[in-house]
Amino acid sequence: MIREDVLRSFPELFGRKKVNGREVSVEETIAALSRELAPDIATALAARRAILDSTVPVAERYGWPRWDDSFDDPVTGRRLTFRQIVQGLLDNFLGRESPWRWRLNDEVPVPEHAHPSRNPGLELTGPWHPLDMAFNALNSAAPMNMPDFEDASPPHFRPDGTPASEPVGVFAALQNAKEIHEGRWNGRSYEVVKKGKRRSYAIEKPPERWPTRFARPPGLHIRYDHVTVDGKPAPGLVVVATLWTLNNFDALSRAGSGVYFYVPKLQTPAEALLVERLLSRLEGLAGVPAGTLKIKILYEEGNAGRFLPAIAWVLRRRLLGTNVGRWDYLGSLIEMWKDDPRGTFPDPQTIGMATPTMIAYQRYNALTMLLAGTKDGALTQASPIGGMAAVMIYQGSDPYGRSRYNPLALRAIFIDKLRERLLGLFFVPEGAPPSSPPTLADVLAGRARGRLFDLYRQSWVASPEPEYVGAGNGPLQAPVASLQALVEAPVETRDVAGKPVPTPASGLTEAERQLFASRGLLDAKARITPLVVTRAGLEAPEKLLTPELWTSIYQVPKGDLTIEHVQHAFYMAANYGFQILNGNFAAAIDDYELKLRFMNDLATYRINVSWLWAVLRHEASITRDGHFLRQALTEDGVVLAARAEPVKAGTRFTRELFDRVWTYHDEWTAAFFAELDRRGDPGRFDRSKAPVIMDLLRRQLVSPRYVQHSARALFLVGQATPAERGPLLEAVFDLPREEVQARVRAGSLPASALAAHDYVHDVVPPAPR
Repeated sequence: MIREDVLRSFPELFGRKKVNGREVSVEETIAALSRELAPDIATALAARRAILDSTVPVAERYGWPRWDDSFDDPVTGRRLTFRQIVQGLLDNFLGRESPWRWRLNDEVPVPEHAHPSRNPGLELTGPWHPLDMAFNALNSAAPMNMPDFEDASPPHFRPDGTPASEPVGVFAALQNAKEIHEGRWNGRSYEVVKKGKRRSYAIEKPPERWPTRFARPPGLHIRYDHVTVDGKPAPGLVVVATLWTLNNFDALSRAGSGVYFYVPKLQTPAEALLVERLLSRLEGLAGVPAGTLKIKILYEEGNAGRFLPAIAWVLRRRLLGTNVGRWDYLGSLIEMWKDDPRGTFPDPQTIGMATPTMIAYQRYNALTMLLAGTKDGALTQASPIGGMAAVMIYQGSDPYGRSRYNPLALRAIFIDKLRERLLGLFFVPEGAPPSSPPTLADVLAGRARGRLFDLYRQSWVASPEPEYVGAGNGPLQAPVASLQALVEAPVETRDVAGKPVPTPASGLTEAERQLFASRGLLDAKARITPLVVTRAGLEAPEKLLTPELWTSIYQVPKGDLTIEHVQHAFYMAANYGFQILNGNFAAAIDDYELKLRFMNDLATYRINVSWLWAVLRHEASITRDGHFLRQALTEDGVVLAARAEPVKAGTRFTRELFDRVWTYHDEWTAAFFAELDRRGDPGRFDRSKAPVIMDLLRRQLVSPRYVQHSARALFLVGQATPAERGPLLEAVFDLPREEVQARVRAGSLPASALAAHDYVHDVVPPAPR
């Protein structure tokens, strides 16, 4: 059942369609797939909840699987042990025939335009509603684009206060995609009024030059209330995958492309099997071979890392690569350690992709794809993908002139992508390993004999700004023989607020060289040094998945916990939550520390609330002297800048300190709105939602029960009326389920309160007798 307003607004998305010459009903397909998969999705979510709630120590709870653990094979129908799966992975790379040998994409070849290493450059992410965002994506120089229906999705609900005439965002984005792929916007302009000015947008590139599109559907944990099956909300994954496939398959095929997905949040082989079943059913309806619908997946869950070879094996008919989803991954590590007082993370703002733990994570991701993606000694079947760069360029019209900080953003993305490119250089020597690591120049000149693999050729970006995309594309698209020249180029700088900042074309500064060298990317003479991978180190599963590898990936990073960063995390969480309540998932927020405009999505919210919850729960100690900060009007606008009372190292972060953080942010909010009024700027969003997010965060962060995908609470509250919000928040954060159930029976809470509790906490209520 499609809700009437959605069906009325987007009738073209539904009904009976011809797909590859076959007649298919959209509604019947969604219903059949939901009935088949929803019970197993519920089981998977309950398993997530169980491991989060477990009291078993982290190293045991999240350790490598036992070698005799077995998993279902969707290809043969058999079950293989974890040892057999990993052995088959190694056998593929080593060229050994065995009953267990497997590789990726061995049935349906990988299209050149979709291959992560043959179409190098940035993958631009973002929503395809409003329509101008889709146009900007297609006009971008990024060779890959990801229409987003997940963390940076258009809203899948109608925020309270939104006019009834406003379409539900996800369905508008799906309609936009259908019209674009069918050519209805070729040669046409789209006009819209923004900030009181009429603007015109058009697709400037011919279709053959459009970036390859990988739609990112919602994760398993998201449901769509606007589509119900047997009276229950349908899984968002099923809805989006079905609508995208059935509405776009023929148009994409005619254009020489295909239906491709970027699948998020998978944690286990059982969850991967759900995706495989969904896509193979859609392939059957379209009458195409299994493996035609290609996918990339986000390796963004710590729990997924221990299963990574088995997840790839389950998806081997279609998996093109695994992406290092840096934000959710960091959030998931914080979650893994949340119950251990000794596992409280330092300031997450200081944990970047060059942190040793994150370097190990990226190398493990690359190695897994190397082992699974080679055929006849060449990397032809798959490749790893790098992580997100998410700074937004300030426009010249910014009222505070903050475009002066843009050189910081341009240099940051260049360094980020250059580091990833160098991190993906793996050298497999012939015969005995060299006595000292060879340089890239040694390998290219043949002085070191063996095979060089150039793995990280694609990586994510959140902004379509040409200058920003160009700075990131450069290191990814450069010939491998030119990489040393990028390192050694003359240092060129621009003045930013009195400090020299290297340009994107600049060679590495001394500080940048030292950082790269400390991570094994350069030697003492700043020469690029590929990682040496020996065949002897891959002879057996035990040599691949070692205790040392586990520790390098999952250990808690070293660093300080400061009151300033506690405030900063709350600032980012509150500002992002405010925008979610207003229906904006891809939210550009001014980062007063970085002096940059940072693109946030549900993953950054997850990091901040997870960390704040753990810090408050354990009353963790501040490790460095600092000060609370209060709002001040500066040359960069109203920011947290004025020092207030000191907080000494050793001070525990108690409820009293949390209340101070809350109060100072509340002050900042009032000052920020006052500054907007002074400038005559009404702002984009409904200010009445500001106290709502403050109430929600206060309840969530002091709640004794951790919520994994807590943005679901924002979705529920965002569409609730003011009268409905209080009961929902109470049911989700303040009351145990038994009490919620009792109050619903007594009539003091609405039935929707129990449904909200169960949705947010992944509770599967028993079926009625």
